[in-house]
Amino acid sequence: MADRTPIIPAGISPNPALSPGIQVGEWLFISGSVANDASGTLVGPGDCEAQSRQVMTNIQTIAAAAGASMADVVKITCFLTDVANYGAYGRVRSEFFPQDPPASSTVIVAGLVRPEYLVEVEAIVRIPGGGS
Repeated sequence: MADRTPIIPAGISPNPALSPGIQVGEWLFISGSVANDASGTLVGPGDCEAQSRQVMTNIQTIAAAAGASMADVVKITCFLTDVANYGAYGRVRSEFFPQDPPASSTVIVAGLVRPEYLVEVEAIVRIPGGGS
C-alpha cells in the first residue's frame, strides 16, 4: 500500500478520532469538515451560509497544507440537515469554485454528529506535481 501521510494543518481544530486529511501519493482525502474554527468553536450557529463558508475555508486550509488549492479539488460530497439550506450552501460553494467546479454530490441527512451542525463537506483533491 502507498504511504499514507496525515495532513493536520495549523488553523484546523484538532480531533483525536481522525486526521483532517490523508495524503496518498498525488491524492488527498479530506475528512468531513464542519464549521469549527481553529479553537474548535462553531461558526454561525443556525446560519447555513456562515457554516458553509467556514467549512470551505477549512477544506481550503487542509488542501493548502498539502500543496494544493481549491482548483485542485476534484470531488466534494456535502451533507445537509435541511434541504431548505441548499441555496445558502450553493452560493458559498460557487464562491469557492467560481469556474470549473468539482464533481459534487449533496445528501440530505437526518442529522450530523452534533445537532447544531447544519452542513458537513468531504473532499478529494489531486495534488499538483504528484504530491511529495
